[in-house]
Amino acid sequence: MAVFTVSLRSVGNPDFAQYAPVSEPKKILAGKLSEIKKACLDYIEEWDLGGGNWPKCLVRRNGKVVGHFSYNGRFWRTR
Repeated sequence: MAVFTVSLRSVGNPDFAQYAPVSEPKKILAGKLSEIKKACLDYIEEWDLGGGNWPKCLVRRNGKVVGHFSYNGRFWRTR
């Protein structure tokens, strides 16, 4: 079974005088990519993050980078 992982985090948004992360980092492991997507969107909501706070959090499948989710929940596959 494939194991997907992502390390969720934030960055400060200098537009709002934020120069440090505004959330606690969190590592997610899941069997499905849809579970990783939900975790990303839940994390954004939980910490009230804006688009300027959302960095490229890489998604790995069995240790290999397969892409990332953007702020709006779209998955961008690595080529």
